[in-house]
Amino acid sequence: MRVTNLMLHEDMLRSLTANAGALQRIQEQVSTGRQLIRPSDDPAHVREAIRIHDSLASLEQFGRNADTAMRQLDAATAALGSAGDAVQRARELAVLGATGSLSAGDRIIMAAEVQQLQEHLVQMSAARDGESYVFSGFKTGTPPFASPTSGYQGDTGAVLVRVAPGTTMQVNVSGQAAFGSALAALEQLRGQLAAGAQVSGATITAIDDGLAALGEAQATVGSRQNRLGQIQSYLQDNLLSGRQLLSTLEDVDLPAAITHLSERQLAYEAALKVSANILQTSLIDYLR
Repeated sequence: MRVTNLMLHEDMLRSLTANAGALQRIQEQVSTGRQLIRPSDDPAHVREAIRIHDSLASLEQFGRNADTAMRQLDAATAALGSAGDAVQRARELAVLGATGSLSAGDRIIMAAEVQQLQEHLVQMSAARDGESYVFSGFKTGTPPFASPTSGYQGDTGAVLVRVAPGTTMQVNVSGQAAFGSALAALEQLRGQLAAGAQVSGATITAIDDGLAALGEAQATVGSRQNRLGQIQSYLQDNLLSGRQLLSTLEDVDLPAAITHLSERQLAYEAALKVSANILQTSLIDYLR
């Protein structure tokens, strides 16, 4: 078969078009910093990148859940610690009030301090994360206690948060379990002191029980914080490794791509010059 000038034209144009396409692709990679720009670039790698993107999105959501849970646990820890200090002070007053050396007037003055401690317990029980009360169970819009002598207004619902694949944590403790016995014990103490009476041993025992309940709640919250901190580290490690793997699939080696781009540009320009010299034709050339 005789090779005509037209065939040479077509072959050279196909070659130039392919080179131009390759040059454009490298230019896109350099300008975007990515080697996977469209699905046709590398279907297998694109599928893997999509899978990693989905996995990272899931891990990021777990991370947000864990952050929310940690904020709630932090709020609970601070409130329980302050409440424990208040009840410990009430115990000191109870021990002092159990002695026979105080006058009725002294005990009445102490009763006023105990009342302030009761108000403080109510305030601590109303700790919130944002707009949600952390000690009210599912009734997050209702404070656990309206006053030192009111009943518990929340419920015993367990607030669960999914913080990792296959892992759900309870992030709340019941306000009744944590504060109920302490509030009752301090009301018993206040009543005896306000009446000018000597504090009974039963009252001191009740205060100790209230301290124990607060301590147990604090220990529970603390253990959950420790576990959640480990989960957050696990999520961060997996996010980092996933992003690194995604980068190897999607991101271009910029210095190498720039070098490749320069080489492609030079080759394309040289091909254009050669084509211009080879494919100078006339009407007579096409008629041969």
